[in-house]
Amino acid sequence: MPCFLRRPFGLVMAMSVALVLLDFPVRAEGQLDIVAKFEDANLGLDVVTYTSPDAPRSASRVALLGFRSTSVRTSFVLSLNELVSLLDLWRTALNARSDSWKVVGSLMEVGTTDVSVLTVSAGPGVKFAVTSLKGVSITYVLANADVARFEKALFRVKDFLSPP
Repeated sequence: MPCFLRRPFGLVMAMSVALVLLDFPVRAEGQLDIVAKFEDANLGLDVVTYTSPDAPRSASRVALLGFRSTSVRTSFVLSLNELVSLLDLWRTALNARSDSWKVVGSLMEVGTTDVSVLTVSAGPGVKFAVTSLKGVSITYVLANADVARFEKALFRVKDFLSPP
């Protein structure tokens, strides 16, 4: 069974709650680290890692993409396998940039009760759209000026999630 299917439900829920409380001075049970923040008007995209001190090493680390607007927040949780798939979509999107938007692929979140779908599109930039079963939907267009910094953040997360 792949490790992302064995990921404890509690870890995912704790991380989701931690993301929602990211701007509040609350002490989280585990270690939540913001790898990179991207801002565009009233929207934001955060690349975040989370370590649970209570879980075994193989299940103690996850990452997420945190999406926020002025009225709502949501996230997409990533294990190493899902991050590798995201990196593939990322490379495809970078190579397919053009004047018009085209969906290059999507990922479905696993291990949560509020499953989200992350859709990546290529166009004048790279667009990330996350939609949850509960109806929360946020789209963030990464500016071309942020491409290198975002890619660097993804590789830092990959290193974080990779076995020692």
